[in-house]
Amino acid sequence: MGAEELPRIAIIVVVEMPPPAACPLSPMPLLRPSRLLRHSIRPLSTTAAAQANVIVGASEVKGQRLKGSHWANETGTKFRNPWSSFKMPNTWQLITSGYELATSASSDLTLKDAKNLIPHTTPTFGASLPARDLKVTWLGHACAYVELPAEEGKDRGVRVLFDPVLGGGMAFLGMGPKRESLSPCEIEDIPEIDMIAISHNHYDHLDIPTLTTLLQTQKSKHGSQPSLFIPLNNRHTVSGLPLADERIFELDWWEGRDFEVEGVGRARLVCAPSQHFSARYPWDRNRALWASWALQELPSSPNRNPAKLWFAGDTGYCVMSQDIHAGSHPTSTNPNAPEQDVCPAFKEIGEKLGPFTVGLIPIGAYHPREVMSPLHVAPVDSVAIMKDTKCAQAIGIHWGTFRMTAESFTEPPEKLREAVKEAGLEEDIFTVYKLGESRAHKVEQPGDR
Repeated sequence: MGAEELPRIAIIVVVEMPPPAACPLSPMPLLRPSRLLRHSIRPLSTTAAAQANVIVGASEVKGQRLKGSHWANETGTKFRNPWSSFKMPNTWQLITSGYELATSASSDLTLKDAKNLIPHTTPTFGASLPARDLKVTWLGHACAYVELPAEEGKDRGVRVLFDPVLGGGMAFLGMGPKRESLSPCEIEDIPEIDMIAISHNHYDHLDIPTLTTLLQTQKSKHGSQPSLFIPLNNRHTVSGLPLADERIFELDWWEGRDFEVEGVGRARLVCAPSQHFSARYPWDRNRALWASWALQELPSSPNRNPAKLWFAGDTGYCVMSQDIHAGSHPTSTNPNAPEQDVCPAFKEIGEKLGPFTVGLIPIGAYHPREVMSPLHVAPVDSVAIMKDTKCAQAIGIHWGTFRMTAESFTEPPEKLREAVKEAGLEEDIFTVYKLGESRAHKVEQPGDR
């Protein structure tokens, strides 16, 4: 790298939230305060770094990780869902649900016309929206472009791209779902971004071709590349990317980073739990961690309320014994619905990291429910998770792009409207975007009322 290419540097500070009943392991490298090579990021001062070293939880851990209940071995290289709300479907269930997926495709008329039926628009990435609002652009499936509010007098806020998958299909050895709806944009159209965050290693969330092209075009257009944040033990999957190793950060659940982008602002990204699993190949199930992400603005003014966003990635919520779409959780309008043993992590996220301005929560890939419910939420679960995590508003993701399971391709938003109504919420509290659409979410400030 020549002198003219040398990026400026940021101090990245650990936010450590040990899981309950953690027990120390032998020393292993913790994600210590480090230097992140980034073209537009400058160092935090010593004072600022000290102030940013936030502790959320029982204690701070220095120099070693703690073994959480989600670790399935002593080295942090195999993982599990540590809750009774999870039960992995058995082989026969997976075979029968796969058969239903294959045989139902011909009768799904919405799938055949998906390019017209899934509402879409050309992305503007929020260029005309108020700079002081939190802006979100949905780019299909779980991919979302997020821009935090701009500081006073700044042109833009910190930008994060979640789970970018923008190609025509994704699978192991070319086998798997293909994109059914329109691709919202070319990768080259995406504006300058500061970070990429990946929820887990499934091909519909971690797409090496998309990441490779994205990193190359960001460097050619903007002179440098974003940093990449991944859950624990995913580094080997992205090791071949055209990205310096010091720009890749692996985090365990409840670990985070504070960072500052020069001329833009400061923010915090925390790796949080989700109920799912991982695999890139038939032989590596759960060898890499899966996660959700909490993003928070760190405004320069102490009098400004920060924007906070929660990205769920991919998650289940409970184990269903039958194919229930609605009425599966007690609500104000349906208090007699059966109680379910639901994942407790979402209330913990809401308590520790919330409340959130907005949540990006999956709503698709749920049929048949008795098979998919531990892995993928249905809209009724999504609404419950929105409440658990204390999201003021939510956007439905993980639908309308790839045909993953056997429900009608356009069904998830319909079921979401039913679930929102059943929960006694206003319709715009939890909704969906057009493919490529950007919206602004206002962050209420002191004196607004």
